[in-house]
Amino acid sequence: METTQLNKVVVTINNHSFWSEQDFIRVIDDRYSLIYRVNVCTATGEAEHLVVCSLPHSIGQAERGAINRKLRETNAGATISFYIADHEGWAQVITAPDEEFNLFNLAAAISVIKKSCGWDESLPVAVKINDTEVHVWPRFDGQHWIAEDREGANCESLS
Repeated sequence: METTQLNKVVVTINNHSFWSEQDFIRVIDDRYSLIYRVNVCTATGEAEHLVVCSLPHSIGQAERGAINRKLRETNAGATISFYIADHEGWAQVITAPDEEFNLFNLAAAISVIKKSCGWDESLPVAVKINDTEVHVWPRFDGQHWIAEDREGANCESLS
């Protein structure tokens, strides 16, 4: 897991405005999960995240492994995580043990999913990733979703 001092990012959810077949993945039998395709842009680059939302049902380790392998075939560079728990002001995701990612960027992606979908109006949003909790202040600036690690941070660009 990689960390960085830059804790202000622009987050974009790339799913279609109307959910399409490519936004879902079959878990087992008649259970499907929604995949959020999220880009997180920092001053130094951009990272792709695939967030598998298994709620409201649970998803086992074998199912996560199969989904991870399937997504990895076509999205080799993306960070893959599984959204497994949610309540007001808090979310929990897990990743594969060997997944390499920036902790804040993944937390930013999850917090923007919660805010942009109208699931949560809390600030900050606490995101537990595996065993680490990160607090994020997401906001929409009229054009983009911005996620920061502290409240009241200024609105300067990422350059």
